[in-house]
Amino acid sequence: MIYLFVFFLSLLLTYTVREIAIKKAVMDIPNHRSSHDVPTPRGGGVAIVISFYVGLFWLYHTGVLDERLFYSLLFALPVATVGLVDDIVNISASKRFFIQTVSAVGALYILDLTSYFFIPSLLVILWFTNLFNFLDGIDGYVSSQTIFISLVAFVLFDNFLFLILAAAVLGFLPFNWQRASIFMGDTGSTFIGFTIGIFFLYFSKDYDDVLIWLLITSAFWFDATYTLFRRLFNHERITKAHRKHLFQRAVRGGLSHRFVTLTLLGMDLLIFASIFFLRDFKEVALLSFISIFFVLSKIIDKRVSFYD
Repeated sequence: MIYLFVFFLSLLLTYTVREIAIKKAVMDIPNHRSSHDVPTPRGGGVAIVISFYVGLFWLYHTGVLDERLFYSLLFALPVATVGLVDDIVNISASKRFFIQTVSAVGALYILDLTSYFFIPSLLVILWFTNLFNFLDGIDGYVSSQTIFISLVAFVLFDNFLFLILAAAVLGFLPFNWQRASIFMGDTGSTFIGFTIGIFFLYFSKDYDDVLIWLLITSAFWFDATYTLFRRLFNHERITKAHRKHLFQRAVRGGLSHRFVTLTLLGMDLLIFASIFFLRDFKEVALLSFISIFFVLSKIIDKRVSFYD
């Protein structure tokens, strides 16, 4: 079965990439912005990318995948490639953003979204690409959230490609759980974010679908957006690295990576339940979870000040 193959391929590749990263000293060195305290190999996202594309090509070859979706997802490869280069030698944010923008434009052309919805569609892809990168800061967080989003999307939109992404990330997760022995790096986080952005656009056929995607990704976009605006109001340079996201400050306040990650997964289950039980009131569900996240932010503020 292709999903088991993708899972075990990802597992094997993650182990291999970790060994290579250690030998080549491709390490994430802790600094004052880090949520970890020991040097850790990075670039593990390579395993996710390769495994995902193996599954993608298999689905396309068997004829169960729409051609537009297939070719649009190929544009995530340049994003992953520049992420890998950044994991190894560090390149400027402007160069990474340029490649992300060009890739997003190419994907939108394939999806035929270059007319009235071009600008908002472009922003969706670029925002998801970068917010997944922003929130890749504690062990198992982006990995577990991606698996959740993929599985829920499979249930709701009935496309086997979501299982391919879930399997590719699941093979990486054992090495990324606390204490992580490898990080996915920009290679994995930007690739996943770009891919989720494509999924968001392709599978949003109506207003109800948009609400579903906003709900199942709410933990990510709320934290990233809320933190960004707070930093803007605080007159901070938003391109400067920081550790002020909710999940980062929760860890700084003494909570373990595992506890924070599992707590947010618990929130995810509530979100999943709300989609079914509040089927005709998704706006209410979305506003409710935004309110809950806002309250959580105020609780975290009392533990660790946003302005420290």
